[in-house]
Amino acid sequence: METVSLFLLVFVLGLRHGLDADHLAFIDGQTRYNWRMGSSFARWVGTLFSLGHGGMVAVIAGILGMVIENFSFPAYFDNIASWVSIISLFLIGTLNTYNLLRTRNNHEEFQLSGLKGKFIPKIAKGTTNPFLIILVGALFAMAAETVSQTAVWSLAAGNADEYTPLFLGLVFMFGMMITDTIDSLIVYKMVNESSKIGQAASRIMGWVIVVLAYGVSFYLAFTFFNPWAELDFEIVGVILFLFLVASFIFISFYSKRQNHEINTTN
Repeated sequence: METVSLFLLVFVLGLRHGLDADHLAFIDGQTRYNWRMGSSFARWVGTLFSLGHGGMVAVIAGILGMVIENFSFPAYFDNIASWVSIISLFLIGTLNTYNLLRTRNNHEEFQLSGLKGKFIPKIAKGTTNPFLIILVGALFAMAAETVSQTAVWSLAAGNADEYTPLFLGLVFMFGMMITDTIDSLIVYKMVNESSKIGQAASRIMGWVIVVLAYGVSFYLAFTFFNPWAELDFEIVGVILFLFLVASFIFISFYSKRQNHEINTTN
């Protein structure tokens, strides 16, 4: 029963990890670029990205599973990873708030911004090569918070079969692929709408990401100093995932309503 619970927890962690603001920013930009270039992979950018990201996580988990007896992180490593996440999310929220306000005043198209994407080579920021998108996803998995999270549940499975961490990594990847695929489908739907409707929907999604980034950042910071306030992480992950699905439904409804109003006017 403990093993089943661990697999369920890791699946939910995958769902939540797919909502990482850096993931969403990269997927947003690449989906738009591939759509403009007429790529057949445009709506599946999130799937490709999470395949590379989750695949690397599974490899790391598998390696840890084989050397688990001789492996341990320093006690302070988890604290460092936590604060990297807190600060990164806060900066992402601030950066996207600034871009939302700036583009509204200048009447420019809004696109999500992330931090990890700043370090991606220019060739990978605008590519229709699916293998390059998978590679970027794998590189994102080398971040401190991802490695730390992988180590936690790999160590938790230390008493099970040595291949259990690898299977957990694949379950994590599956959860993340669901979330990131939904995200790329949202972006694809937005760019397929008329320019005015698509831009409005993009701004709505932008504010959704700002709320998520600030909300998770403040939650992590508060519970770091007040562990008693920490919620069941499975519940938090499910709530965030449902929030993304609700955003997808709302944007779809909003687009249909705007199209109906335009058709009625004409």
